[in-house]
Amino acid sequence: MFDKIQHIGYLTADLDAAVAWYKKSFGGERVGGGNLNPGVAVPSGGRNTFVHFGQVEVELIEPADKKGIAKDALVMHHVGYVVPDIVRASNLLKTKGFKFASAAPATNSLGQQVLYFDPATTHGVLMHLTQLPAKENTVGMGQGLGVERIVHAGYLVENVEAAVAWYQEKFNGAIAGSIAPSRGGGRNAFVNFGRVQVELIERPDPAALGGKPCAMDHVGYVVPEINRAIAECKRRGLRFVAPEAATNRIGQTLLYLDAATSMGSRMHLTQLPD
Repeated sequence: MFDKIQHIGYLTADLDAAVAWYKKSFGGERVGGGNLNPGVAVPSGGRNTFVHFGQVEVELIEPADKKGIAKDALVMHHVGYVVPDIVRASNLLKTKGFKFASAAPATNSLGQQVLYFDPATTHGVLMHLTQLPAKENTVGMGQGLGVERIVHAGYLVENVEAAVAWYQEKFNGAIAGSIAPSRGGGRNAFVNFGRVQVELIERPDPAALGGKPCAMDHVGYVVPEINRAIAECKRRGLRFVAPEAATNRIGQTLLYLDAATSMGSRMHLTQLPD
């Protein structure tokens, strides 16, 4: 059902500053966007824009109510999953117990049909289905940092076994490897569903969740040659949390950006195994 992760959405207190960061850091190109009406995703309304670089997209949202958003910060907000037929997919997901925030999809400024899940049925996290138009907006695609796709969104969860079981039940997910200790402390698991993946992370200190059952944590960007991508990022002024990449237990070689140079948001470059 799920073809790919179309984008990660972020909240920002300064839309133009966030666009400028993506331009400087990843060679991103601004496309589309406009005013947003109040709704489940952005209760206060606001404005947004999309940025393309490599073969991926990011949505940046500046809400009218900026309370709680630090200056010069990117706050992870939602994930957009591509499906081939949004009406068929939503009808199937309703049989799994999901509800949606509106009766029908809306079309955004890039011609994408979008339908948000009711967050009451997704443990409070925001995600939406996306059906791409027959002719996609390709402005900026193939430019900047050569990111091929988004390998996964990462979430902090209260209990990793329960979170894995939820993805297995709701999305026919299959765990990759096993639940095991993570390098950052605690335990984690990777779950594949359709052609997408999620990383689920249980921290030793539940306070990391801020009282929520689930919280967005990071995004993984796939690059063909990680050392070359690291060098390019350094030339663009970015730093990393370690001197070299490490390989996780499912064979992905990755290195996190230093959040002090990525507007406070956690991101990692990822080279997939052959």
